[in-house]
Amino acid sequence: MPPKAKSEPRPLPDLHCMCANLRRAARLVTQLYSEEMSASLEPAQYSLLTALKVSKSTGQAGLGRMLGLDKTTLSRNLRVLLRRRWIELAGSEDRRERGYRLTAEGDSILAAATPGWQRAQERLRSSLAPGEWDVLMSMFGRVAEAAQAAGSGSKRSSGG
Repeated sequence: MPPKAKSEPRPLPDLHCMCANLRRAARLVTQLYSEEMSASLEPAQYSLLTALKVSKSTGQAGLGRMLGLDKTTLSRNLRVLLRRRWIELAGSEDRRERGYRLTAEGDSILAAATPGWQRAQERLRSSLAPGEWDVLMSMFGRVAEAAQAAGSGSKRSSGG
């Protein structure tokens, strides 16, 4: 008996809400990356370790802005990485906040997870039409900036 042909996924319904559509996309993309990456490192942890590796500003506020994480979520995630000894406390440009840096073990964990991350990137890229990857990368950055601008300052009046 010949192997079953992989069926095309059914189109997802429009949820008529930017937040719901972005959250669904984020969940499905996270599942894809989780499939490819090592079981010991979650995609969110990979992002945080990568941000620490490439960032010159290792303070908590800078990391939160870079990743779009609130202080509570970031603190909780940093505690997990500290407990696993993947990061350690370090100086910060702003003496009012803690700084962090990767440890040798954290760097090794990140390096070990990178091939899986690269496979996930390629699987997703190859599932998109030519040019869509670059457009989406640009648009997601723009959506994040727009949401940040719309949410900054005082709460908006609902009118009337």
